[in-house]
Amino acid sequence: MVIFFDAPVEPDDLTTFTREVPVPQELQLLAAFGRQDLETNTVDFAEIVRTNRTARFRSFDGRLHVSERDVGSEKRVNLLPLSTSLSMGEYERLQLEFARLGGSNQQALARAIYNEGEQLTREVQNRLEMAWGDVLSDGKLTINENGYAGEADFGVPANHKVTIATENRKWNSANLATMLPLTDLQTWSDAYYATNGSRPAVARTSLTRLRAVQRSAEVIAAVHGATSGKTRVPITELNDLLRDEDLPVFGPPLDGSFDVDGVTSRVMADDLVVLLPENLADLGYTAWGVSATALELVNSDRSDLSFEEAPGIVGVIEKIGPPYRQFTYVDAVAMPILSNARRLFIADVA
Repeated sequence: MVIFFDAPVEPDDLTTFTREVPVPQELQLLAAFGRQDLETNTVDFAEIVRTNRTARFRSFDGRLHVSERDVGSEKRVNLLPLSTSLSMGEYERLQLEFARLGGSNQQALARAIYNEGEQLTREVQNRLEMAWGDVLSDGKLTINENGYAGEADFGVPANHKVTIATENRKWNSANLATMLPLTDLQTWSDAYYATNGSRPAVARTSLTRLRAVQRSAEVIAAVHGATSGKTRVPITELNDLLRDEDLPVFGPPLDGSFDVDGVTSRVMADDLVVLLPENLADLGYTAWGVSATALELVNSDRSDLSFEEAPGIVGVIEKIGPPYRQFTYVDAVAMPILSNARRLFIADVA
């Protein structure tokens, strides 16, 4: 397999194009978290567990208090490659047609390559959105596909993963009279505060769970009174109540899904609620490393890509054979990183 430098679109141009493909807003998680470009495919970070200690009063000439050092733990996460390609697509069909007619149309060939590059970039973005949903579901990135199996555990504290065990307290339409979402959010927010010294700002969940909260007796009574006869609280009024109570407000529902090997798969399960900080940079980011394809371009005298520019997605046309075939190929090394996993709280509510 070799990079096809004489294709109608040069690798540098296709790479520049793929990097300019915007993240669609429907990819809510990937669009919301920031990115960091790394010149290494390993992320090292130290987690410091800070304790809110105090000094000690003493008598004059009395013994000095000796404090304790905070506990730290080193973490290392290896970034993973992800890629996708299209073989025998529009580009090759056009080549065959032009060869049959004895002519050429470089503009049409280039347009076909760019179309395929955009499609493949979207596929990489979609997979990263799924990866973010996986990480926010349990604080781990679990991969078991395409011959690779592994897990990156970012260390969400055990008391930041809870499950509503009592059946009539679960957030669903059968428990509107008995579920206690405000009480639950207060309990979880207090646990979050005890860990971080600050409260979560946003709660994200599915539309199914959000609708149950809006129709719950506890919420209706808090907004309108227990004898109001109301059956639902609009999201704006619900979030006003939550702000007044210093509780996390509900963000847009997380209901995205993708086709994975013919199966419709949700980005995040609809029975989860996650509590997040106001600034997602305090929680994590999408890390982009250096792919093997990028290094090939850096080391080639036919590419102007520098090592400093290597991190991020790249796109090339490649040839294999015999039998000879060529295809559009998009390659990347990237994954979600929870740099401060204590800023995440996960609740299974159904």
